Amino acid sequence: MKPWWPALVVLLLCLAAQGVGAAGVKLALTGASDSFRERFSVALDEELARLSADGISWVEPRKADLTLALGDSAFRDALTLRRPVLGLFVSRDVALEAFTAGCGCSAFFSETDPIRQLRLARLLFPGAYRVGVLTSPGSAWVAGLLGPYAERREITLIHSEVADSNALARELPRLLSQVDVLLAVNDAQLYTASTARLILLTSYRQNKPVIGPDELFVQAGSVATTFTSGEDMVQQAARAVADYEDRGRLPPPDFATAFSVQVNQHVARSYGVPVLNEQTLRQQLEAGE
Repeated sequence: MKPWWPALVVLLLCLAAQGVGAAGVKLALTGASDSFRERFSVALDEELARLSADGISWVEPRKADLTLALGDSAFRDALTLRRPVLGLFVSRDVALEAFTAGCGCSAFFSETDPIRQLRLARLLFPGAYRVGVLTSPGSAWVAGLLGPYAERREITLIHSEVADSNALARELPRLLSQVDVLLAVNDAQLYTASTARLILLTSYRQNKPVIGPDELFVQAGSVATTFTSGEDMVQQAARAVADYEDRGRLPPPDFATAFSVQVNQHVARSYGVPVLNEQTLRQQLEAGE
């Protein structure tokens, strides 16, 4: 009779090669409201089933293999458990600070990818080669990220940094006079409900379209934006969880690759842009990524 232990060794090695997925993944979901978490978890279950990631169960955070944390506060709280954490809708600065400190975590940022926003601007306004970016010190990283991309495509990036919304009011007209389009960034200090009217009216008077920073600004009068909806983040999280089930590791922190496009058709037409299908724009942007 052949010894049984070589076969057992082979079996154990095969199970180990399958990573976390060999025993399934125990998930926890924290943050946001009870109703949002319930909707998110149901949608995530459906998306995971579609991806054939069927070894998933839901537990409390202290027993989880992976905690999904919605927002900055939940992300920080989950890190204290010293278990793997995937942040969703987490500020870039918060996520990168934790990651560089060796948290064993990852996150998909709440901010919109600035390069995608710039690409959207060029899709809508192909002749816009001078792009303005107005930031505070806290969002100045956007210009650093956009610079090399813009240079490779012969786009002139004109960056102004202001200390606060009062300085914004003084600097905005000067910047707009030098550019073809303004790329508004995710900056809660500068681009707020209280500054939206100033920014949009000033840009409209100078006939300079604004792209971004989010869907609320589009409703108020900017031309268009890309953004990650709750449904998009479900898809993003599901892919990361399925990958974690297979390989037992998380991707590095990054902008979400699942996104939507919103266009203010009335404002777009006022700048000479024809009626655009948002789904088609999204597909064109995806193709370029």
